[in-house]
Amino acid sequence: MTTVYFVRHAEPNRTVGEDATYPLTEKGLADCALVTEFLRDKGVDVVLSSPFKRAVDTVKNFAETAGLPIDIIDDFRERKVSSKKWIDDFISFAHKQWDDISYKLEGGESIAETQERNIRALESVLTLYRGKTIAIGTHGTALSSMIRYYDVTYGVSDWLAMPMPYVIKMEFSETGCVGMEKIDLFNPNQPPNYENCLVRTASLGELKAYKYTVIFAQYHGKWLYCRHKNRDVYETAGGHIETSETIQEAAKRELFEETGAIKFDIEPVFDYAVHLPTRYANGQVFLAKIHELGKMPNFEMTETRLFDTIPDKMRFPQILPILFEKIQLLARFA
Repeated sequence: MTTVYFVRHAEPNRTVGEDATYPLTEKGLADCALVTEFLRDKGVDVVLSSPFKRAVDTVKNFAETAGLPIDIIDDFRERKVSSKKWIDDFISFAHKQWDDISYKLEGGESIAETQERNIRALESVLTLYRGKTIAIGTHGTALSSMIRYYDVTYGVSDWLAMPMPYVIKMEFSETGCVGMEKIDLFNPNQPPNYENCLVRTASLGELKAYKYTVIFAQYHGKWLYCRHKNRDVYETAGGHIETSETIQEAAKRELFEETGAIKFDIEPVFDYAVHLPTRYANGQVFLAKIHELGKMPNFEMTETRLFDTIPDKMRFPQILPILFEKIQLLARFA
């Protein structure tokens, strides 16, 4: 597994110099201590950075503390806005760019172009440092363009919500990105808050970095849900995709382990993304038609139950209804 910590730079002083040479403000310099403290025990092997001063300076203290050089990767630089020095209504411009990722001003770069060179640089880094833990000094739009490569539902509201400094952790196996996590350096130990989550659905195969499977299962014309030994709510079968298995293999395994299904038809039907304040979770939703149930396996679940719709008492009530609404429509034509 290769782990990458993308570090969005701390607060810059945009009144001094130009884009490539903006220094950090006093607050930005002080906030670099948050970066150093966070990365201190992560076993970082390599420190890389965009050539821009604010990105280098944000990871500089950590690199010096860890006794590591900072290698500059030019393609990790920030998106060029235009040939002009400044744009009066930058937020309106940003909305246009995220609404149409090919949109750009004269002399500038689109989100798509920024994404292409940043992903190209990332792929080279992953090849060169396979199995290592890497810290990369980067930028808000450059980093956001890479997140969008793995999650096409990522847009302008997500970009606007990204503070400075900020960390995105990505993990890569031989098959590609297997997970993304947000780290708010001002609240690094904040637990997942499912009360404040955003659920988005996408066409099958449109996302990358899948971490979970969700299986809606039909049996005798009803929906089959399972209950965990330590919970009094019902949920769909599903769970983490192991690094050694495909999504389809994970879905079949989870369906058996959590329901006891031994004869069934199963197929993927759509992708989904859950955005929490502290993490991303991409997954794939499956529809299963169970023909035969065996004995409940001795894993985490203790029982199954049939429902006409989603249970009143359900796990992840912010997520399940949205996925169920779409699976119902698709199941009618399956």
